[in-house]
Amino acid sequence: MKDLTNSDMLLQRNWGWGRPGPRPEGGAGQGPGRISPESPLPRTFFSSRPVRAGGPGQNGAVHPPRIVLVEPSIPANLGFVARVLANAGLTDWVRVGGCDWRGSEAERTGAMARDRLEGLRVAGDLAEAVAGCSHLLGFTARSGRRRQPRPLPDLARLLAEWGPAARVGLVFGREDRGLEAEEAEACTALVTIPTAGLASLNLSHAVAVALYEWRRAAGPAPAPPPPEHEEVWASAEDRLRLARHAAAELAAAGFPDRGGELPGTLRRLAALPVLARDLRMLERIVRHARWRREHDSPGA
Repeated sequence: MKDLTNSDMLLQRNWGWGRPGPRPEGGAGQGPGRISPESPLPRTFFSSRPVRAGGPGQNGAVHPPRIVLVEPSIPANLGFVARVLANAGLTDWVRVGGCDWRGSEAERTGAMARDRLEGLRVAGDLAEAVAGCSHLLGFTARSGRRRQPRPLPDLARLLAEWGPAARVGLVFGREDRGLEAEEAEACTALVTIPTAGLASLNLSHAVAVALYEWRRAAGPAPAPPPPEHEEVWASAEDRLRLARHAAAELAAAGFPDRGGELPGTLRRLAALPVLARDLRMLERIVRHARWRREHDSPGA
């Protein structure tokens, strides 16, 4: 494995990215390693190019979402989710660790969607599972000071705000405790599925309800924007790279992070959607700060 800078290790240790396993805070209900594909990943899955309107979608329409399952532990649920994806006409889904479907109950529950099961990809952490996505929508049954989900019917408003250029990943947590705090913070927005009683839905049920609402919210394909007004979103990988550079520069400058809040702040900032042109400007600012520090230091 390549050598890591202090800032890389700081981000991996505090962000929970780059290592599998449970995190300290969990959550119930609806619900980030290395990619190890059960079927070969398309080359564009690893692409760090900006996300542009008019790509896989037709005529600037909203792109189909990617389904991300974090550490699923019940094989039967994989089969049920595969069938839901077949119902919705979707094929792009990834699991972050968790159980395998082969030789399990999933072969029975997903018998009518065997092609979807065979297309399931495997990632070692959330960061790699959502490579290529510009926006992450996390599903949770819990709320708190740092976890304030919106009701799922707000999805139409979110999609309208993000526009047709958005490439959205729908992130679902573990069956027993949902998304951990760091995973929830990595999401652009959090939503919850309203219920009249028990707040936590079965994983496959949550995916089904989410995709039904997605189909309603996406509506008819919008007209493509004029090329000169086309919005280009920075990818999640590029936002994470900027956060790492910023962390390295702040560490080199001796930033006094006495409360240890910097990693969480950078994590939340990296989760926010940013236009590619704005990201390039932020990168120029960080590079200029590095240049001034190196040239203004004694002996330079």
